[in-house]
Amino acid sequence: MKLHFEKVTITHIILISLVLHAFVIPFPEDWLVFDESIFSWASRTLLEGEDRTPYQMPGLHVIGAASITLLGDDWFSLRVPVVIFGMLTLLVFYNICIHFTTKQNALLATTILSFDTIFFFHSQLFLRDVPMIFFGMMAFYLYLNKKYYLAAICLGTGALIKETIIFFLIMIAIHRLSHHFYGIKEKLYSDNLLNILLPSKKTISTTTMFVGIIAASFLIPLWVYDSIVTPNVYEPMIPVRQNADGTENAIPYPLILVHEQRGYSLQNQTGVITNPLEHLNVYFTKGLLSGAYDANKRIVTQNYYPQNWVLPLPTDTENGRGGIGMGWKNADPFDEVKNGWPHKGETMGVERLGYPNLALWPVAFWGSIAFVAVSIINREDRKTALFVASGIVSMYVPYLFIHVFNGRVMLPYYFILTVPIISLGVVLAADLIKQNKIRFGVKTGILALTVAWFVLYFPVKII
Repeated sequence: MKLHFEKVTITHIILISLVLHAFVIPFPEDWLVFDESIFSWASRTLLEGEDRTPYQMPGLHVIGAASITLLGDDWFSLRVPVVIFGMLTLLVFYNICIHFTTKQNALLATTILSFDTIFFFHSQLFLRDVPMIFFGMMAFYLYLNKKYYLAAICLGTGALIKETIIFFLIMIAIHRLSHHFYGIKEKLYSDNLLNILLPSKKTISTTTMFVGIIAASFLIPLWVYDSIVTPNVYEPMIPVRQNADGTENAIPYPLILVHEQRGYSLQNQTGVITNPLEHLNVYFTKGLLSGAYDANKRIVTQNYYPQNWVLPLPTDTENGRGGIGMGWKNADPFDEVKNGWPHKGETMGVERLGYPNLALWPVAFWGSIAFVAVSIINREDRKTALFVASGIVSMYVPYLFIHVFNGRVMLPYYFILTVPIISLGVVLAADLIKQNKIRFGVKTGILALTVAWFVLYFPVKII
């Protein structure tokens, strides 16, 4: 029986991904994983009219509070909105890919992205990255369709969820400038050089409006939020605990509540926030970006270093999970004191893993680089090559530079922003192969490796 792959559509891919999410989203039902505990408690306290974490943007908290109000306070109401954002992200990514390549290539790239373990992991938990990526991708899609002001609104809205939306703004800027520079060469013999280099009045006015709308769509909602909620300011804003081995950890908000219930005071309230300027001041001077918590002092393995994601280097292990496993193995309650700090809760019989897809990363990353290089040398597919190059430069290179020049460790999930770019890049690299059968075999092999790794390190394991 002949399989008609051309009949597969983006709808089928999204439905397959949705079914996979439906199988695992309830696990665990009565426990929150990774940073879900922080954001869920922030959403609950927001419903009580309080915000104790102004060092983080409130966008996800508002989404969580609204979902809890509509659907009730449980795992379903918290995780379902993020799953929806994940499915919408796949749809927007597919439509971006169509702008640069064929529908078949766009579908394959989207399928690869849907089976990436990091993307899957973050598109079913109550975390910030995928909702932010949706707004970033939507902004780029609208920009490609010359709907610049709607793109600006998406960027401003995404900034209310997570600050790394700025990488999408950088990507748009690089993409725009690179196209402008390529256009210069084409116009050299038909126009005055000064007229080519200087931006037109329309370009200046459009850019000014674009930046202004980004600022307005970010600052106005934040002002409304600050005026109504008046987030609390504490000293210290982020309490830190020192471990016996010299490392340190930020004390998460739920654990702060446990300390307070036991009579320990870790923070003193020093005021409230009433406007965006005060909010941004706290965000930059007292939050995670201020150095109040030194992430370099945490226990890390080589998986936390950017270069290890693109080079097939041996990696360390931490508790047998490569330093980046996220989850709990034993369903046992605990109520104890460690290093002078109270610990109370329950470890679950479910393990969620956040391994990178090592079958995809080294191949896809260097395949994308190869595609860009060959396209530039052969002067072919320049538009597509510029897109892939601007994506890597804006999404991966900043983290590499921060690590090299600042020495800061990079949590593995930071690189979720690069995954869509290299998912398309590796497909385009395979397209460089002239022989049809070999090209088809390479594409099939890349997809098979990605799916095999997904199955081997499926993000949820019942143990």
